[in-house]
Amino acid sequence: MTVTTHTDAAADHAGTRARLRDIYAAAHEQTLHPNALGWPGRPDERELDFISHVVYGRPGMAREGCAYLVKELAQLAEIERHLSAVFGIITAQLGADTSPISDGYDLHHALSCFAAEEYLHSDFFYRYVRELAAEDIKLADSLFTERLALYQGDDSPYVKLAAMCMAAYIGESVITVFEKRTAHLDPGRERFLTKLLWAHGMDEARHVQVDHVVLTRIMPSFSEAERQRAFEIFSGTEELNAELAGRFKQLIVDVFGVDHTVNNPAWDVQLSLTAAFRQAMTATWPPSPVDERMDDETRKLLHEFAGTDRVHP
Repeated sequence: MTVTTHTDAAADHAGTRARLRDIYAAAHEQTLHPNALGWPGRPDERELDFISHVVYGRPGMAREGCAYLVKELAQLAEIERHLSAVFGIITAQLGADTSPISDGYDLHHALSCFAAEEYLHSDFFYRYVRELAAEDIKLADSLFTERLALYQGDDSPYVKLAAMCMAAYIGESVITVFEKRTAHLDPGRERFLTKLLWAHGMDEARHVQVDHVVLTRIMPSFSEAERQRAFEIFSGTEELNAELAGRFKQLIVDVFGVDHTVNNPAWDVQLSLTAAFRQAMTATWPPSPVDERMDDETRKLLHEFAGTDRVHP
């Protein structure tokens, strides 16, 4: 296995480690285990009406709104499960890494906590979609083996980390916008969907901060070969995630009998934001945090949909 070291004299390795340490310093106080969420079971009429308003902006679309949430959150659960497994590969490789970034426990600790939180997210999203659908939501082949294989080569752990964070950051930014939409419509967190996304968002805020460390402190030191390889793995991940999305869409059409993308304003917003956030990952080197590249049109859309001008603090 080839292990790449990062010894750029201009890199503030101690500062990077300190930043990772700070991100996770109070994580144990700012998280909720799935058992602590107070699961209500099948949504009642008020919850269904709220889902209709979150997704369609009007009443009477609860079934279609549930179909949309089930598809997107089941897919997200699979993607979060994949990230956890990839981080297991990366942290295992750090044992042979001699970069000063991985001195001590800070990087390993941050990635281990990140992975554990994502695995719990996968658990509570899968539980939620089963309650929305009133039946098991299981995809026979989630392409997990193929998605994992992208990260099983002899690339450095930092190349793998960059590729995974770029892919995850897009979805993390989109789900953060939806968290802010539910908070905007339900500031008292009276609806379970709001509470669920808030609980997810407490952890996700840390994940985004780790992504920003990778984007702004680690990736700028890549060689051209490392940069190209990171984008190759990122692109492969995106392609397989797109195929995964198609499989989940067909599954949900079969379960609900509706196409969640038809005349769905939340879906339209999701597509627009995903395109804008992907542009932030690919337009410049190193990739930019999404709030730094947001144009006026996207910022207006964000404000109208979620009542905020920023995705991340």
